[in-house]
Amino acid sequence: MGVYDAVLMPDIVEIAAYTTTFDAEIAIAHLASVGIEAFLASDDAGGAFPSMTGLGAGARVLVRTEDAASARDALTDLDDADSDDPESTT
Repeated sequence: MGVYDAVLMPDIVEIAAYTTTFDAEIAIAHLASVGIEAFLASDDAGGAFPSMTGLGAGARVLVRTEDAASARDALTDLDDADSDDPESTT
């Protein structure tokens, strides 16, 4: 997270970064399903140039500081569940 972000949102922290907005949105949806509010920050010119996401900071998942540990655990659970799927390509 940049200095500008930290000044405007001091209680928000980045917990994950993805190369695509789609992957970040999956993570955000999973966090919402376990009761954690998350936010998307992407570097794609407001969606006008989605291919730019992979060139910059990517798509970042942000949560409130007090939810950070739980959110990281939830995303670890999501990654573990994905790796258990025999049809998964990741």
